[in-house]
Amino acid sequence: MPRAVDGPSASLNKRANTMNSIIYLVGLVVIVLAILSFIGLA
Repeated sequence: MPRAVDGPSASLNKRANTMNSIIYLVGLVVIVLAILSFIGLA
């Protein structure tokens, strides 16, 4: 597995991590909004 650290694959992996964190944050915001709207409706 140490071959994935060098070269352009490292930056690609970093970009994938950034995308994962962005998707994670968006998912959390959507879940919080859904809970708030559910509480507001209830």
